[in-house]
Amino acid sequence: MGVAMKGANKAKKDLQPEVIWKNKENNEVKELSSPNNAYSGRSVQVTKNEVAFALTKLKGILTINAVRQTAVRDERHEKKGEKRNRLKSQRWRRRFAHEVRKKVQLVNEIRARGA
Repeated sequence: MGVAMKGANKAKKDLQPEVIWKNKENNEVKELSSPNNAYSGRSVQVTKNEVAFALTKLKGILTINAVRQTAVRDERHEKKGEKRNRLKSQRWRRRFAHEVRKKVQLVNEIRARGA
C-alpha cells in the first residue's frame, strides 16, 4: 500500500501549476519563433547565394501588399471624398474580378464535362 501512495503523490505533484508551467517552458516555448516586427512580412531569406530569386520573391510580396502604390499615394494629401471614391472603385473592381473568375471557372467545368 505504501508504494501505491508514493505513486499517487508523484502524480499529484506533477499536476501542480508550477510543474506544468516549468514543463511547458522547457519543451514548447523554446520552439516558438520570434515575434513579428515591422519587417516580418516584407522579409525574404536568401539561401545558397540565390539573391536574384530572393529579390523576385520580395518583389512579388511587395506587389501583393501594394507597397509601391501606397507609397506613391501617400506622397500627397488625398481628400476625404476622393479617398472614399477610390476605395469604392477598388472594392467594385475586386468584386467584379472575383465574379468573372467564378464565371470562367464555371465555363471551364461545363466544357470539361463535354458540353
